[in-house]
Amino acid sequence: MHIVTKITLGLGVILLIGSVVVMFVGGGSTFSDFAENPSGSEKWTGTSPTTYEGEFEMMAIYYVFAEDGATVEVELVDGDADSRFIPCADDQSCDFIEWAGFTYLGDISVFVDGTWEVKFTGDGDVMIREQVIDVGGMLSMLGGFTGFCCSFCVLGLGVIFIFTLKDTHKQQLMVVQSDGTVQPVGGAPVQQAGILPGAQGVNPAHMVGGQVHPSFKDQYQEAAPPAAPPQQQGTILPPIGGQQPPNQGF
Repeated sequence: MHIVTKITLGLGVILLIGSVVVMFVGGGSTFSDFAENPSGSEKWTGTSPTTYEGEFEMMAIYYVFAEDGATVEVELVDGDADSRFIPCADDQSCDFIEWAGFTYLGDISVFVDGTWEVKFTGDGDVMIREQVIDVGGMLSMLGGFTGFCCSFCVLGLGVIFIFTLKDTHKQQLMVVQSDGTVQPVGGAPVQQAGILPGAQGVNPAHMVGGQVHPSFKDQYQEAAPPAAPPQQQGTILPPIGGQQPPNQGF
């Protein structure tokens, strides 16, 4: 496997695992506050008609309640499309927020931190409860989710590299010298067994690991000269009866 492919896949796996951990840690700290106190903590109570002026934060939710059976209207003074009171009927949340003895009317959302005035009209007791959002947990959860998505892109890129990037093996050119040695280009001469002097023209394709492949070795071996026949030595037998052999005239 190509080194770039290994690095890409490794980064994708690390990013995937890290993103899942960060997402669960951030989400756990954020949703634990909602699970333990879904209606928030009490910020103010009063009796309508009245007004309330206090500090409101952008990263918080302000639930507004009126006592059961009371008819009360709520208005965020000097509000606009971003900072206003949102009736629960608009987002279908009237049945999700509850408090004993009170009816949930909606929530106040502000786009700018600061001092805001809330005006109540009608008759009955009213209450504002505050639910602070864990900003760090929300950012962690968002960052973890983003990293989780990006990890699949990195892993997908690694899969593409598996099919597109291949390892390149170094090929060495062998040159046969006139003295029968095989020398790699840029390397020291290597004595090649089976290649005799004068065996020029060996095809590098016939070389395997610096050796001539057995199927091609015979054509480069020099035939040894035939051995000389054994010389027969003449044997002179002793004369029969002690007589000397006649002079052959040599």
